[in-house]
Amino acid sequence: MIVGRKRLALCVGLLCTAVFASMEDKVLRFSTLGPDRYADGTIVADGECYALVWSPKGSSFSGFNADGTLISSEDRVIFAAPLAVGGKCYESLFQIPAAAYTALAGGEWAVCLVDTRTAGGIPAGVANNVPLRVNRWGAVKNSVKIEPAGASQLMCAAASKTRGLLAATGDGSDDGVRAGVLSAVPDSVLPPKITAFEVSDGVVRLTVTDTVPFLTYTLASGDAPNDLATDDAADRVDGDTKAEIAIETDAVEGSRFFKVKRAE
Repeated sequence: MIVGRKRLALCVGLLCTAVFASMEDKVLRFSTLGPDRYADGTIVADGECYALVWSPKGSSFSGFNADGTLISSEDRVIFAAPLAVGGKCYESLFQIPAAAYTALAGGEWAVCLVDTRTAGGIPAGVANNVPLRVNRWGAVKNSVKIEPAGASQLMCAAASKTRGLLAATGDGSDDGVRAGVLSAVPDSVLPPKITAFEVSDGVVRLTVTDTVPFLTYTLASGDAPNDLATDDAADRVDGDTKAEIAIETDAVEGSRFFKVKRAE
């Protein structure tokens, strides 16, 4: 069960009812100080994803693949949800049954900010406790406070003023979390293939297949095939497993080489 700060008081009664079934259950409390930011420095959009993650004792969270799965089979996503409001994750509670917590005892807990934005800048969201895409992510250690799931504890939590529990991990300009770690591309992803190339009215148009929806694609271009750089004029287009996509950029005089690449 997850509870955001704005709904905390309303849900206390429901939580208290639940905890009487097992007073050995635990409540995991987490939040961020904010403002939290994407890698480019912009403040996270409302509805962006935060993930509560677990790693075995003595290890650190290994991170996400671009499709939302985990790089390490030893890590676990305990909870993922669109919790961002006003540039941060407000204090949230997650109740975990006693048996499940016992199996995880001694491990390392952390909260991750997950950049799930599509090419249009809109968070893609979460399905079945998995982010639908991961562009970049950032984790904060020692960000989770674990408490007994007692009714008195929860009532105190509802009455108290909440504070962020995360350590400052930004660039020194604020106390926010930054999603700066690029996700890994799964081995199953095929290299994008150019199926058509057109130049018309000052526009270069490439038709591309073998793309996936959890990656955004753009172009690299240059005067030689071994000297390509990101084309700042090129479109950024989300992949599509069921159809070809088209990426356009400005045409220039003279010869030019192009390559389809992941937009980072």
